Amino acid sequence: EFRRVLFRSSEITGDAGKMMAENMKKSILTGAKSGRTYGNHTASAPGQSPAYDTGALVRSIKVEKKKNESTVYVEKDYAVFLEFGTSKMKARPFILPAFLKTKKWFSDKLHRLAYRGSR
Repeated sequence: EFRRVLFRSSEITGDAGKMMAENMKKSILTGAKSGRTYGNHTASAPGQSPAYDTGALVRSIKVEKKKNESTVYVEKDYAVFLEFGTSKMKARPFILPAFLKTKKWFSDKLHRLAYRGSR
């Protein structure tokens, strides 16, 4: 029984990494953006997730799964400026909101597994 719980928790960890990456991508790809319009592109307003433009940011969101952990990362250096803002641009967060959404799902899954596994 313990091995089953351990194996399942590892699966849940992997699923959480994938889910967080998908939540990050979804926040960029969906939802109306209400910032400035430049030609055919409408930017995101401060506080909104970044607007989709070339797709480079979305393609740079990666998940690396190792045994009992998942690492989600963004290869584009400018992601940090979007997430936290700069002295000239307010933040367009997409990492922390995805983390918070995924954290709840992950916590609920582990609680259910622990409850069922301890019976």
